[in-house]
Amino acid sequence: MKLKSYILSIAAAAAGAGFLGSCEDMLEPTSQYVIYDDGSHLTTPADTANSLIGIIYKLQAIGDRTHLLGEVRGDFVNVLQSADADLQDLYNFNVGDDNIYNNPRDYYAVINNCNYFIANADTNAYDNRGNRIFEKEIAQVKAIRAWTYLQLVLNYGRVPFYDRPLLTEQDAGNVSLADADRKDIEGICNYFIPDLLPYSLTEWPQLHTVGSIFMPNCYFPVDMVLGDLYLWRASVTGSRSDYREAARCYFRWIMDTRNVGDGRYKSPYIVSWSTTVEWYRYTSSLTGTSYISSDSYSGNLFGMASSLYGNETFTIIPMDSAASQGYYNKVRDLYNNAEVVGIGTISVNPEVRYSITPSAHIQEISAAQSYYYLGDDGNHYPVVVDEDDALREGDLRLSTVWSSGTYNTTTGGMASNASWQYIEKVANRNIPVYRKTDCWLRLAEALNGGGYPRLAYAILATGISEDIVNDSVLAYCSESDAAFIRELDGLGEGYNFRNFIARNGVMDTGADTYNNIGLHSRGSGYAELNPDYAYPMVDSLDAEGQPVNGYQGQSRVAWAQENLAAEQLSVDSMILNEMALETCFEGKRFYDLMRFAKRYHKNEWLADPVSKRNGEENQDMALYNLLMTESNWYMNWKNQIGM
Repeated sequence: MKLKSYILSIAAAAAGAGFLGSCEDMLEPTSQYVIYDDGSHLTTPADTANSLIGIIYKLQAIGDRTHLLGEVRGDFVNVLQSADADLQDLYNFNVGDDNIYNNPRDYYAVINNCNYFIANADTNAYDNRGNRIFEKEIAQVKAIRAWTYLQLVLNYGRVPFYDRPLLTEQDAGNVSLADADRKDIEGICNYFIPDLLPYSLTEWPQLHTVGSIFMPNCYFPVDMVLGDLYLWRASVTGSRSDYREAARCYFRWIMDTRNVGDGRYKSPYIVSWSTTVEWYRYTSSLTGTSYISSDSYSGNLFGMASSLYGNETFTIIPMDSAASQGYYNKVRDLYNNAEVVGIGTISVNPEVRYSITPSAHIQEISAAQSYYYLGDDGNHYPVVVDEDDALREGDLRLSTVWSSGTYNTTTGGMASNASWQYIEKVANRNIPVYRKTDCWLRLAEALNGGGYPRLAYAILATGISEDIVNDSVLAYCSESDAAFIRELDGLGEGYNFRNFIARNGVMDTGADTYNNIGLHSRGSGYAELNPDYAYPMVDSLDAEGQPVNGYQGQSRVAWAQENLAAEQLSVDSMILNEMALETCFEGKRFYDLMRFAKRYHKNEWLADPVSKRNGEENQDMALYNLLMTESNWYMNWKNQIGM
C-alpha cells in the first residue's frame, strides 16, 4: 500500500467533522491543518501510531522547500533563465507574497498537528508491562515540532509562536502576529532545548514498513535536533558551553546503538575507506607501467534510506512515487532530465527541462583541492589530472555525483543537440534531511567552537582514534578541558574512542572495533599524508631552529591557549570547505553560511561566497551588497511573519 493512501485511510478513520474557518492568515484552523478534532481518540497504542504517521505525512508539503530554500539561495547552483519565475525570484532574493516557495502555512500545519498530539495524548497511560504508551511517540512529535519551528525561523528570521493547538478561529486570533511577540532563532532554541532534553535517550516507536518506506527512516533523532538547536544558539550567542552541549548531542547520536525495529539495530557511524571516491593504480600487462586511473566509489556513498536501515541518509521526508499522487518530489526534475539505467548508460527524458545546474564556484572549490595517494614505496604523491578531464581535478566527489552531456534531438524535422544532466544526490523519490556525515561535520563545528580545534581537525583529516586523541588533542588541553574530552568519550554506551582505529593504525580483531578515516579522504585521497591539508598551526621549530607560527618553546598547553582563536578561525574555514565538498546539492549550504556569518558577526561569510556563484572572477557586487544586510537573508509574508 502506498504511504499516502495508508495515511489518508487512518486519518479518515480518526478525524470527525473538520473545523472550517474563514481566516485568511497563515494560522487558519481548517480541517486541512488539523487532522484530528476529538482529543479522546488518543488513548491506545494504535492511536499514537496513526497520529504519528499523519504528522509525518504533513511534512510532505514542505519536502521540496526543505531542499530548495537551503540550496538555491547558496553558492553551489545556478538557476537557468528557462526556470519558472518563482524559482528565479528565490535565487535572486526577490521573493514576494505569492511565490510558491513562500508559504508559512504548511509549516504551521505540521506544528499545529504536533501541538494537538502533545496536548491530547494521555501521558499517564501505561501498557500491561508498565511502559508509558505515548512516551516514544511524544519524543518523536516534539522532535518534529522543534525541527519544523527551526526551519521556519531560519527562513523567516522572526516567527509567530504558539505551543497549543488551534482548533477555532478564536484560537487563531489569540496568537499575536505582532513583530514584538515573534521569536527569533535564539528564542526558538531557548524554548525547544529544555522541551527536548528529557527525551534524549527515549527509544523509538516500533513502527514497521509502509509500502517501500521503513518508518524509522522518517524519524528525527532527538539528539540530532537537540544538537542543531545548541549549535544555532551558540552561533548567535558565542556560548562555548552551548557548543560543547551540541558536541555531546552529536557524539551521543553517532555512538547510539538503539533498536530501530524489525530486528535491526543502529551501528556507530563510521567514516570508512569503503565509502570513498578514489584514484587507483594498476599495472599494464603489456608495458608493466603503473598508471593512475579513476574509480567509482565503493559502497553507497550518497545512498538514500530505504527499507534497509544502514544507508547513509538516516532521516527522510517520504514523498509520493508519481506526480499524479500529490506530494511528488519535484526537486529531482529541477536538476535532472536523465537517469542512469546501466553501467555507462544514460536514459534522457526529452519532456523534462532541468532548471538548476552546479555553479562555477563549487567547481572551483572542488578543483582547488589536492589529491594524494600512497605509493608502493610508502611515500605519498599527488595526482596530476589531464587537461581534458578538468572536472576530476582536485576532489573527486563532485565528478562522482554530477554527469552532463548532449544528445541528438529532432524538433519540427530539424536535428539539433540538446543538453542532459544527472545529479545522483537529487535523483531519488524522497527528500533527505539528515545524513551520517552531517553529524560528523556538525560535531567538528561544535568541537571547534567549544575550544577543541585539534579534535575538529582530526574528524576532517585523520579520523578519531584513541591514539590520535591522546597524542594530538589531549597533549594540548588543560586539565579542565581534558575532562570534557574524557566525558565525551564516555557517552557512547560501550562504544568510544578506543573502538576507532585510524587507517594506518593496527586493526584490532575485535568485533566492536572500526577502521575510521578523515572526512576529507572521502574524495581527496590520503588526507592525513597530504602536506596541503596539514594542521594550520605548527608548534615546532623549522630546520634552522627558528620558531614556526610564533612558537617560543613554551608548553604545548600554553602555546595552544595563546593561539586558540587563530586555530579556530583556520579550522572553521576548513570545516566550511569540507561541508561544500561533502554536502553540495543537499539543501544545507545557505544555512551553513548563515551560521558561520552569525558566529563571526561578519555578514561577508555569507555574502561573499553567494556573490561568487559565477566564479571568483565574476563576483556579483550588487548581490554582495544586498546580502551584507542580514534582513535580506529572510523571507516575509503579508507582514505576518518575518523581520
